Amino acid sequence: MSEKTALFLLAALFVGALHAAPTIQPDPKKDPKYCGACHQRIYKEWASSRMGKGIHNPIVYQFYTGTNPEGQQDGLGFQPFTHGEKGDCADCHVPELVLDEHAKGHEVDLGVAMKQRQDYGISCNFCHTIAHAEIRRDADGRYDTRLFDSVKRDPQGVIHGPFADAQSPAHPTVADPNLRKAELCGVCHLNQERFLSISTYDDWKKAYAEGKTDKTCQQCHMPLIDKPVLLADAVTDRPKRNGTRAHTFGGAHDPAMLRKALRLDMTPRVDGERLVVETTVENIGAGHKVPGSGPIRNVILKIDAFDADGKPLPYVGGKQGLLPPLAGTGNPKNGRRDANDWAGMPGKMYAKVYESKPIPKMGNRRMVGVGGFAADRLAFDTTLKPREPDSARFVFKLPASGATGVTVKARLVYRDAFKPLSDRKHWKLAQREMASVVKKL
Repeated sequence: MSEKTALFLLAALFVGALHAAPTIQPDPKKDPKYCGACHQRIYKEWASSRMGKGIHNPIVYQFYTGTNPEGQQDGLGFQPFTHGEKGDCADCHVPELVLDEHAKGHEVDLGVAMKQRQDYGISCNFCHTIAHAEIRRDADGRYDTRLFDSVKRDPQGVIHGPFADAQSPAHPTVADPNLRKAELCGVCHLNQERFLSISTYDDWKKAYAEGKTDKTCQQCHMPLIDKPVLLADAVTDRPKRNGTRAHTFGGAHDPAMLRKALRLDMTPRVDGERLVVETTVENIGAGHKVPGSGPIRNVILKIDAFDADGKPLPYVGGKQGLLPPLAGTGNPKNGRRDANDWAGMPGKMYAKVYESKPIPKMGNRRMVGVGGFAADRLAFDTTLKPREPDSARFVFKLPASGATGVTVKARLVYRDAFKPLSDRKHWKLAQREMASVVKKL
């Protein structure tokens, strides 16, 4: 390489560096910690919630980018299925960044935004500067779920709150009854792709209209504080307020919320040489379907029956009483199963399961249990609607000694992702018990 050529290349690199897009830095005054300087209790509640941790959620990042915890590409996620598109995932995970960049004509890559911490996630400033939230459908009944079509922010950056007489030395305020309405939550708890893959708001709205729930999203997920409290802990000369709600946003990761969501009844009875186990599962505590949120979440009803010596009873019922492969089939390479691989065992899965288009690399087979972004058709939907009981029946063969000493256990567990997906992604299986019933004959 000649000296002249080398100098030209160095100059080109220097000019390129000058014109490289700068890393986006979020506004420090929109940092929840900035709000937390005065609103200390509220900040701590938010920061400890799933909402507050969303920008740091490795599962979201890995499912978007198609990577595993080791940083390896595994082909399972939004970008691998969409050939690297940016999509709309960022809308509800880094909403302020999306609105800011959309105004400039740009789309946001959620993976880049999370890795570079370009936004504060679902933050105080985002929720409390929304001046208008509207959930719209087109002529075909499909929702428009892009955030910039659903939300308008206060043009002056005024902080919106629920109390008419609230005043702050730090920022202008305005009373806004919309903060108590489900539509504020619904702008993110809907995702219209080919299918309405995330339907939480739509499910709630139907249940509310039918009188199956009388609570809004906020009334369940932001519990009422049963005593007068300060809104801004650092400003002690203001009155304490009644009617304040906690910013904890409890949901499927909250064991208490899970325990009150479903009711499980189980009745074993002897029918000749068979044990018949009848179950009823009812959604009594959630104002939307269970499981809600994304279509990879699932609830499993597992049934175990043992003789007096603790030996499992043979299952002799129909195939509809056995759990599907999405409950876990074990390691496909060596056939080994762990204690949470339940496919083929007595039980029932409650989930909304989509299939993909045929994939050439897989011999034109369809993938089952995909996210909404890859959904080509609905395989089955057994999600539990509010106040609509679901019954099931399981049959076992009794031992020669009869039913004496036989024990039956029914349990409901919540899984954040289908077991085979968790295994392929190298995720630790997120499984939480919702209810259990044990009966001895």
